[in-house]
Amino acid sequence: MPIIYMRYLIGALFLGLLYSCNGIEEEPSADIINSVCQTGLPILLIDTPMAKEIPAKDKDWLAGTTLRVYDEAMELKYMGQMGIRGRGNNTWKYPKKPYALKLDEQAELLGMPSHKRWVLLANWVDRTMLRNHIAFEISRRTSLYYTPRGKFVEVILNGEHIGCYYLCEQIMIDKNRLDIYECNEEEVNRGYLLELDKYYDEKFKFHSPLRGLPYMFKTPDSVTEKQYAFIYGYISKFENILYDDVSFFNREYVNYIDIDSFVDWWIVVELTGIWEPNHPKSTYMHKDKDGRLAAGPVWDFDYDTFTHKSGFRCQNAIYYDRLFQDAEFVSRVKERWLTLRDDLASIPDYIEAEAAKLQKSDEFNHYKWPITIIVNNDEHMSYSEAVENMKKAYQNKYNFLNNEILIM
Repeated sequence: MPIIYMRYLIGALFLGLLYSCNGIEEEPSADIINSVCQTGLPILLIDTPMAKEIPAKDKDWLAGTTLRVYDEAMELKYMGQMGIRGRGNNTWKYPKKPYALKLDEQAELLGMPSHKRWVLLANWVDRTMLRNHIAFEISRRTSLYYTPRGKFVEVILNGEHIGCYYLCEQIMIDKNRLDIYECNEEEVNRGYLLELDKYYDEKFKFHSPLRGLPYMFKTPDSVTEKQYAFIYGYISKFENILYDDVSFFNREYVNYIDIDSFVDWWIVVELTGIWEPNHPKSTYMHKDKDGRLAAGPVWDFDYDTFTHKSGFRCQNAIYYDRLFQDAEFVSRVKERWLTLRDDLASIPDYIEAEAAKLQKSDEFNHYKWPITIIVNNDEHMSYSEAVENMKKAYQNKYNFLNNEILIM
């Protein structure tokens, strides 16, 4: 018996029993079960209390929501309660909504380490649905300290199949995520997670005094006056030293940032062709106890990435306008590229392999959520055409960097 047909039979049986036994009125139809089971992806069943609408990101969590997670073999891997709400800035305005999940109890999901906080990325503007996933893979092939893990899943929300999503770890300080020093909330010399983002929508935030960059505290959640003064002072001193000619000539700035992380982060963002760090948006940095400011983790690559736009994209973003004036920094970029380039050369093959897993899922997803805006210039293409276009765009950027970095 074909595997897809077996999945359909098993899926029809367990989903019907599941919904009837739990008194859920909107049981998935046979068409929904068929479309979900044919994709071969894991399945998330989300049922809100009384099928209530999921609130926006700035609203309270919708508690009492049930989550069930099934793997590719339709085996139940997790069932529990959680809160859910929307997430994202521009992405929340799109037809296909992204969501944030907050489990009542920590749990492993689909082989990813245990935690309460997860996100469902919608990838609506991404014709391939692969851009975030591939960017994370590029990052994992460098020495950046942490890169979010994720799995493609089919989502059924209150009995309705809403398409393919990317179940992903939310960036947080934790032993199973960004593993830097956690401590008493009021301790000053601790691990900090910061985000540079022009939306500037967190409670604790500041613009750096010299560069005017929009820093926001992601962790800790509640920032004391001493913690705020510590990070503000650290960033201020770093920027003053970086842009003071004498201090810069003496390379005093290396005492304030983790050079290797800034090098690897730049290689990742250049390979993807992302422009957002120039604003900046979704640009994360972190600082460990007694440590230097480090670039990363990387995040948010669905918009205007893996295109055929030429030239460097982030050579002048955030602090790189100054860093690339340092011959030793440039030399380090060359060294790292020579170390990484062989491994990074196989990314097109990885794109091909991962796209094959999503071919069936795209048939339903693109039908339900057609892309109505132009972002990555592949919106009009078939799935296979968009994947080929992505591979070529990456290869062109790789070739460009392989030539230009070595003659910097």
